[in-house]
Amino acid sequence: MAVVISILLGCATLFVLWLTTKNRRKPTNPKDLPYPPGPKGLPLLGNALDMPAKEPWTKFAEWKKQYGDIIGLSVLGKSIIIVTSYEIVSELLDDRGAIYSDRPVNRTFNEHGDWGNFLAMIHYGESFHRQRKMLNDFLNPSGARNYHELLTQHSHELANHLLQHPDKFAKYNRFHISSVILNIVYGHKVKDENDEWINGADSAVTSAAEFGQMGAHPIDLFAILGKLPYRIWGKNFVEKLGALKRGAYDIGPKPYIWTKDKVLSGTVGPSIVSALIEQYSLPDGTIQYESDIYGSTGTVYLGGSDTSVTALDGLVLSMMVHPEIQKKAQQYIDEIISREDRLPELSDLNALPYISAMLKEILRWKPITPLGLPHASIMDDEYKGMFIPARSMIITDVMSMTSNENDFPDPYTFNPERYMDYSSEKPSLRSDVRDPFDIIFGFGRRACPGRHVAVAQMWIMCATLLSVFDIKCPLDDNGDEIRPDLEYVSSITSHPKPFKSVFAPRSERAVELLKASLLVNEQ
Repeated sequence: MAVVISILLGCATLFVLWLTTKNRRKPTNPKDLPYPPGPKGLPLLGNALDMPAKEPWTKFAEWKKQYGDIIGLSVLGKSIIIVTSYEIVSELLDDRGAIYSDRPVNRTFNEHGDWGNFLAMIHYGESFHRQRKMLNDFLNPSGARNYHELLTQHSHELANHLLQHPDKFAKYNRFHISSVILNIVYGHKVKDENDEWINGADSAVTSAAEFGQMGAHPIDLFAILGKLPYRIWGKNFVEKLGALKRGAYDIGPKPYIWTKDKVLSGTVGPSIVSALIEQYSLPDGTIQYESDIYGSTGTVYLGGSDTSVTALDGLVLSMMVHPEIQKKAQQYIDEIISREDRLPELSDLNALPYISAMLKEILRWKPITPLGLPHASIMDDEYKGMFIPARSMIITDVMSMTSNENDFPDPYTFNPERYMDYSSEKPSLRSDVRDPFDIIFGFGRRACPGRHVAVAQMWIMCATLLSVFDIKCPLDDNGDEIRPDLEYVSSITSHPKPFKSVFAPRSERAVELLKASLLVNEQ
């Protein structure tokens, strides 16, 4: 019976595909310009069978050699443009942001899974602009400095946890980074690693990753299929869609409602959500734009931790396999903090360019979002004699950009030196090298609004850990190093496989300084 249903669904999908393709409005292309070059597809299916389900950037690298930096595909009648060059991405997404700031149609996530109101997923328009403004008021460079004390405090608490549990880095890394985000966004102070809010964000990420590739379900391609009962797609689909909806509630309405109740009762500390509630409250007690408030802040809640968690994972991995780089970073830190006998502070950032260079290289070496989140074109456009139809999906091949040999020679080698300038008395960051942050944190009007807080958080945690600990590989029973697997696991984001590490205190004085800072934080 299941086989019969599958066959019938397949036939129905193909029929709808044929009907939709047959009746679809042809793109207006009065100049009869060529579509960007790409592999030839099959009738109806187009390039659907050419798109790999796993690590598609490897296939994109092959196509880049054959077709160039901009590649055109057609999948089931949908236009897909793959851009592998930073220059082209910047020209399209930055310079022509009014055209290329939409998101592709994603009915399963947005309409059926209730993710459509989050800033990361929302379509370009009035709500998008409102949500961006809501966050920018708090997360711009000036606003980010308001959180420096909190970021420093949590970096010390992370170091203290590793002092007590040197084999629990993964656990406490996520705990402290998530704690910072929850405090900033909602004023929620996490007490332990079993906090339901941290678990809620983790569950939401898991549900999104397990659901599969965004925009790939037949419902995404043909709206009419979304009107059919969910059960026809199978029990697995129904269960995953339910998890997706629960995840959306757990990171959107649920924490917002909690914070609103606390604001009304006067029992919550300062936070982005509480400030927005006060800003948009009307005299009659109603609150304007509530869905935009929880849509914008829920995006920070969901995505804010992933970059920092994975970056700190990358720090530990790179230090374990490159002890010479670790030693050099520690020497720079010691030169600064030994003068005042203290731990690093965010005010030291400009005096410690090598730490910044390490962070840039960590995110370039193993990009967290190898393809970013796709953009979509709002209208027909022309680029260098090529035609880009309206509603095209624009895929930014981040992996290609961060491994471009012209920008980053020997790209698969971890090398912070590529960003360093030693031509003057004091080392500094080179201004003539591509900044990986400009790639990793997204493009145009969709660039990550929390970039400045994320960079500050990663920097102070990196500097603190290196000032207190030597990060080493564990040893086996024979005394040999257990080297970590440097391959990353990819889904919506990329992250390293589970690994073990050792955090050994560098000196008694480092431990004393850490303990003293914790006492100050408690006061």
